Amino acid sequence: MLAIIISTLIMPYYPTYNLKNVEIIATGKTAIHKYRVQVIKTISNTELERIYKAYGLVNIQTLDTTIWVNLKYAQTDNFLKRNLYGEIKAAYVHKDVAIKLVKASSLLRSINHNYRLVVLDAARPLSIQKQMWVDVNLPNGEREKFVANPELGSLHNYGAAVDVTIATTDSNYLDMGTPYDTFSELAYTVNEDVLVKKGKLTEEQVNNRRLLRKVMTSAGFSPIETEWWHFNACSRKYAKANYALIVSHIYEENPLLATTKTSESMEMLKEPKSNVFFKVQILTSSKKYTGKEAHFKGLKVQMYVHNQLYKYTVGNYRTLEQALEALDKIKQKGFADAFVVAFNNNERIGIKDAIELLHSE
Repeated sequence: MLAIIISTLIMPYYPTYNLKNVEIIATGKTAIHKYRVQVIKTISNTELERIYKAYGLVNIQTLDTTIWVNLKYAQTDNFLKRNLYGEIKAAYVHKDVAIKLVKASSLLRSINHNYRLVVLDAARPLSIQKQMWVDVNLPNGEREKFVANPELGSLHNYGAAVDVTIATTDSNYLDMGTPYDTFSELAYTVNEDVLVKKGKLTEEQVNNRRLLRKVMTSAGFSPIETEWWHFNACSRKYAKANYALIVSHIYEENPLLATTKTSESMEMLKEPKSNVFFKVQILTSSKKYTGKEAHFKGLKVQMYVHNQLYKYTVGNYRTLEQALEALDKIKQKGFADAFVVAFNNNERIGIKDAIELLHSE
């Protein structure tokens, strides 16, 4: 299946036309008709499964048919509102990861025979991670809070992580407090008791999450702090040593699989030295302050420059949980728009990237 993109060379006229299997984007003054044509290969119905099998991954349901699969990125019911995976219906991971998932499924059914583990996402090529990063429609600054930077990547890109939930045998999903892939701190797992006290989550919702974490951790998975649905089968260090990075959703673009070998080195994810900490940001301004002004209300303020703006923070916290506790106290002082930011080696990074680095070892 091919998508043809046609665009002019001169700005600024922007009509866009979308046809079945063809996207034509005309850009430039109407009087000028110089076009460049680029042909981009997209996902075929079977190519993604072919790639996963070539990397040695297995279809989870070949090990346990009681595990349900509902791949959110193989449909339009996701945060981008479009299908990223094509026609694939099966979830793929490495076999040792699948064996852990079978154990979790068995434990869940032993607790309640009417419950089923549901896989919402499993292996994911890095190329699709890049599409998510580029295409997500979030206000400035929000992308870094909720979307993983593809330069760092995810264990999904190694076939070593899954996104899961629980459903009943009559296809009713347990209420987890937020939908899957919610861009909200309500999806965090580290401050659920506080959210219950505030009335933002219910005891039932948190208990459902705890049940999910119980069966997954008992099977050898690790949860993360920012997404109730995400579970890692191993550390990033282990994954990089034992699994290949799934580079692309196009077969020939995977260095390990391409029939025409090149001398180029295999694409690798960044693995910066980890020195992660969190701060509470209370103000962004084009004006530089000393930090002793009255509007800081006596807080010990630190300043850094980001995106050509002065940003003022409070505290240094080693865990997201500690930062969230501090955030609550700071909001009580009247800083209603305060939020948590993350740094690694004094460089601002996204919250999800910070969590990835914290789970490196």
